[in-house]
Amino acid sequence: MSTLIMESPFISICIPTYKRADLLKKLLDSIQMQTFRNFEIIICDNSPDDTVKELTSSYHHLLPISYEKNIPALSATENCNKTMQRAKAPWVKVIHDDDWFATADALQQFADAALGSGKDFIFCASTQVELETNKTEDHSLSSERKKWLEDSVFSLFYLNVIGHPSVVMHKRDPALKYDPAFNWILDVDYYIRYINAHNGFHYIPEKLVNIGKAPGQESNKYYKNKLVEIPEYFTMLAKYKSDLALTNQYVFHLVWNMLKRYHIKNTSDIKALGYHGPMPERIEAIINYQKKIPAIILKQTPWSKVLMQRCYKKITQGLYK
Repeated sequence: MSTLIMESPFISICIPTYKRADLLKKLLDSIQMQTFRNFEIIICDNSPDDTVKELTSSYHHLLPISYEKNIPALSATENCNKTMQRAKAPWVKVIHDDDWFATADALQQFADAALGSGKDFIFCASTQVELETNKTEDHSLSSERKKWLEDSVFSLFYLNVIGHPSVVMHKRDPALKYDPAFNWILDVDYYIRYINAHNGFHYIPEKLVNIGKAPGQESNKYYKNKLVEIPEYFTMLAKYKSDLALTNQYVFHLVWNMLKRYHIKNTSDIKALGYHGPMPERIEAIINYQKKIPAIILKQTPWSKVLMQRCYKKITQGLYK
């Protein structure tokens, strides 16, 4: 598509960064090879030294980079928000410093979707790359999971089928920011709020972004950590109607799985794990239903799914309290 009808810049590439100059170089090199050129680059740097600043200086003659060092350093979430707040273009493309574009036409495909899809939220397939071994794993949206998302954005409670923020591009909306209250599900929380406030989504099936994975990444310490998952998911639930789990099967499935995984026996267990807000409706009924099921059966996924569906039906029909 012609860039003549686009604002200039059309895309703000927002890069929150911290110390990893070698990985940032890979990202900047992948931007340099893009065929689409109507963009600006915003880098906000949390590094304690000048290695990132020196690297970006070496690209100023190649790329339209706006660099700012954070003094004092911000949290990772606040740094990401800062890059978006500085964006001038109508479209915002956050990409983290350990990720990079996979193809030379990646930005062109995002721009084409922005102009042609009629949607404000766009995401693509990706490839996860183990940085130490170069082992790869493709991540695409299956037709079944796409249907979940089309059926309800709250399906993201059950499973984040969109993926890492680096696969997303969306229209600039200064009213929406990543919530610094979250560490593990900040992307899911943002996606739900953004899509609810806008007009759905558009999916690009091509793998346009590589997601770098390494053992030392911050997110690894949050995965399946009950001291993180329980308070964060229940906090996110509290942003919506208290009966959301009873009116949305995907949210109910999430609640069922968390209670099962972490052997929750009463609401005081939830509070002991760090959540002190309002409880979802009928949470005690779900807990009591699970308590009657032998653990050896409950932990078997096929049986758990059947029993979850029975519990959901009984509670939503008022047959179990």
